[in-house]
Amino acid sequence: MSRPSPDPPDRLLTGPFLALVASSLVFFVAGGMMLPVAPLFATGPIGVDALGFGLSIGVFSLAALAVRPVVGWSADRFGRRPLLVGGALLTAVATALHLGVGSIGPFVAVRALLGIAEGAFLVATLSGFADLAPPRRTGEALSLGSVALWTGVAIGPMIGESLLAAGSFAAVWVGATVLALAAAGLVLIVPETRPGAPPDAGRRGRLFHPAGLLPGLLVLSATWGMAGFLAFVPLHARALGASGAGPALTLYGAIVLAIRLGGARLPDRIGPARLSAIALAIISGGLVLLGTLPGFGGLLAGTAVFAVGIGLSVPAIMALAILRAPPAERGSVVGTASVFLDLSFGLAPVVLAPVARETGYASTFLLSALVAAGGVGLLVVRRARVPATDGSAG
Repeated sequence: MSRPSPDPPDRLLTGPFLALVASSLVFFVAGGMMLPVAPLFATGPIGVDALGFGLSIGVFSLAALAVRPVVGWSADRFGRRPLLVGGALLTAVATALHLGVGSIGPFVAVRALLGIAEGAFLVATLSGFADLAPPRRTGEALSLGSVALWTGVAIGPMIGESLLAAGSFAAVWVGATVLALAAAGLVLIVPETRPGAPPDAGRRGRLFHPAGLLPGLLVLSATWGMAGFLAFVPLHARALGASGAGPALTLYGAIVLAIRLGGARLPDRIGPARLSAIALAIISGGLVLLGTLPGFGGLLAGTAVFAVGIGLSVPAIMALAILRAPPAERGSVVGTASVFLDLSFGLAPVVLAPVARETGYASTFLLSALVAAGGVGLLVVRRARVPATDGSAG
C-alpha cells in the first residue's frame, strides 16, 4: 500500500492547522468559563470592596498587556510551541490555585498569572496561524483561526455559569483546569511553526516592532467600540425598556461568526489595508446607528451593522500587521499590535463611563464611532503599504 501523500502546499486545513484550532478552542473555553464567575467569586467568597474588585479583575488585562511584547520577541527567538504549551500549563496551574484562594492578595496573584498565560498563548496562536497559511491566504487563516477564539469565549461563560449553578466555585476551577490541560495536550500535536532558523543570538530582538504600531492603532480604533458595546449595551437595552440585551448580544455573536466563516478569504482577495478601512467605516456607521436610532429595533439594527464591521476588522488588521514584517519577526509584530487590544479594553470603559453617566449611553456609541472613523483617516493619511501578495506567509 502506498503512503498517503503529504498535504499540498496550497492547502490550509492541514492536520497541524486543525490541531492548533482545536487547542485554541479548548483553551479559550477554559478562559471563557472564568469570565462571569471571577467577578462573583471576588464579591462573594473574597468579599472585596470596589477598589479591590477593580484591581482583581483588571490585573488580568494589565498582566497580559505587560507581557505581550516580551512573548512576541520570545515567539521569534524560541518558537511558538514553548509559548503555547507554557501558556496552557500556566493557565491550568493558575486556575487550580483558585481552589486555595481565600483573600484578595492571592486572588490578584492568580489573576495576574492567568493574564500572563493568555498573553503568551494568544500571541503564539496568531503567529502560528499565519505560519501555517499557504501563500496569499494569511487573512483566511487568521479569520478561520479566530473562530476558535470567538467560539470559546462565547460558550465558555455558559459552561462556567452552569457549573457554578449545579455545583460550586470549585467545580468551575476544576473544569477549567481540566480543559487547560487538554489544550496543552492538543498543542503537542502541533509542530513548531516558526519560519526558518532561530535569530542570531547576538542580534538584539525587538520588544516593540515598528511595523506593529500602525496596525495596533487600527486594532484600538476597531475594538474601542467593541469594548464600549459589551460594557454598556446591557444597560442601554434596559434603559430602552427591554428585559435585557440577550437578543442583541446573540445577534452580534452570530453575525461576527458568520462573517469570520463566510468572509474568511476577503482579506486576501480585497487586500488587508483596504478591507481594514472598509471594516472601520462599517463599525463607525453601526455605532452611529446605535447612538441615533430609537427603540429596541434601532438597537438591533445598529448591532447588526456594527457586528459586520467587527467580523471583518480584526483578521484584516492582523494580516496587515503580519505582512508588514519579515516572517522571522512575525511574533514581535503580533505582540506589538495586540498590546493595543488590551489598551482598548482597559481604557474604553474607563473613558466612556463618565460620558454615559453625564449624557447617556447613546453618546458613548457616538464617541466610539469617531474613534473608528479616526482609524479610517489614519489609513488614508498613512497610505499603509503592504505587499500585493502574501508570498511570505507560507
